[in-house]
Amino acid sequence: MSAIIRNSLPFGESTCLIEDEQAIPVNQLPQSWQDIYAGKSNTKLSDPQAYVKMAQLFLHKMSHGDVDLFNESEDFLDCKPAFCEIFGQLAWKTLEFYGEDFDINKYPNFDLIENELSLEQEDYTERKKIIEIAKDLFKEFGYDLPASFYHVHLAPISRKEISEVRPLRFSEEDRKNARAWDASLHGQKVFPIQLMVQSISSKHGFFQEHGCGCNHAMARVGATDTSFDYQIRPQMRTTWIRDFIWTVWYEYAFYKFVPVTRFLVG
Repeated sequence: MSAIIRNSLPFGESTCLIEDEQAIPVNQLPQSWQDIYAGKSNTKLSDPQAYVKMAQLFLHKMSHGDVDLFNESEDFLDCKPAFCEIFGQLAWKTLEFYGEDFDINKYPNFDLIENELSLEQEDYTERKKIIEIAKDLFKEFGYDLPASFYHVHLAPISRKEISEVRPLRFSEEDRKNARAWDASLHGQKVFPIQLMVQSISSKHGFFQEHGCGCNHAMARVGATDTSFDYQIRPQMRTTWIRDFIWTVWYEYAFYKFVPVTRFLVG
């Protein structure tokens, strides 16, 4: 297995320890992450060193098969070399993408987007509310969440109707962004993050919908519904954000391994 890893992946076999867990050394991460570590990146992460450590751990676990499937049973050990080769490559590409997605130039220019709205649109006010939701999300999480997280919440304003249900995997218009957008939506299985999103959305008269069939829509809150206030507990904030980032990474990596069918779209 080690020969496969050494010969097929764009980094070496050396490892280091992060809090007693095996990890890939910083100098073997994609260049964007080495730049984040060295303080040379165009990012504004509140704790860049923690993000780099997560990247080191993620790349090691994916490229060395450090997962329960192999750690808790010998039933699939013959598959481990193939797993390490395939998922090591996917982990590398995932980190390449998100190393760039944290660049501050990737984030939406909310004022510019708002200025580009047409006052003549019948649903101008509602489209403006979508932008306000994204702006409030940015006020809450800032640059600690990737740019694609904010772009997916702005996506409804580019559609014919903001409540349009769009199957991301099968949408020609969204194909370029589908993988990262889907990862950000599935990352909200970290429920406190989703509660924060829904709380902010509800204050503007909306709630978010995303099905596991990769449908995505903004649905209006009915007249009998009310907004609700949710706040992430300060002592858990770092944990939930790290959980979200980690989940987004593996969702992005596994994206093309998910069995999909148009039957779910209906």
